[in-house]
Amino acid sequence: MILGSDKAKVGHGLLGETFKSTVYPVKIDDKTYNLYDTAGLGEYSGGAVDNPRAIRNLYRLVTELSNSGGVNLLVFVFKCSRRLTETMHKNYTLFHRGFCDTKVPIVIVVTGCENVEPTMDAWWIDNERSFTQAGMSFNGHACVCAFRGRITETGDYLDEGLVRESVGVVKQLVVQKCMPNGWKKVRRPQPRRLKFENLSKHRRRLFGFNRSLDLWWTSFNHRKYHLSTPASTIASQMSAPPREQRRLSKGY
Repeated sequence: MILGSDKAKVGHGLLGETFKSTVYPVKIDDKTYNLYDTAGLGEYSGGAVDNPRAIRNLYRLVTELSNSGGVNLLVFVFKCSRRLTETMHKNYTLFHRGFCDTKVPIVIVVTGCENVEPTMDAWWIDNERSFTQAGMSFNGHACVCAFRGRITETGDYLDEGLVRESVGVVKQLVVQKCMPNGWKKVRRPQPRRLKFENLSKHRRRLFGFNRSLDLWWTSFNHRKYHLSTPASTIASQMSAPPREQRRLSKGY
């Protein structure tokens, strides 16, 4: 709709049409915005893209954008005839809080509002409270008509005027809510793991064992631990009573 043509594939079947994230550049007020059409979440395992793979693709997209210009805006698309479900709430949480740490503004675009009276925006007035109660807050909204409808006897589309109006509303929403500087995800450092040859040095620092236990420690560590066991795990097990140590070392 916002592209001015049918570049993005849209289907009406049970299975999703988008297999991977696709970028569509669009010019608004002489400025180019890159819109990313992502694979939908929540499909069953036999769908176009199963849920685990879709989540991996989305995380990879956020990472790639973080390495370039960053993420400026999230757009949550919702069809007005659908019910607010647990899956939709999880998707909102995954994008807004999980991927973007609530640092990126998020807006909602509600489609299918052509039959809402007296205006399309009345749908949001009636339903905003339901989203708020579900913990889904948005920085802006647009209630739109994305389908031109059937062709009339005059050769025009029934809802052509509503679609043109909706395009302007969505473009204005993007311009107003898009951050000037993209947010970039900071990768958290992984916990440092100890190499086997350095365990003796860290053992003295953590536990204060003397040299008489060197042989026992080497034998015990070789039998009970993987070479990359974190020091925090070793400290937890060695500080437990002897009976608890045996239970932990057996893994139950």
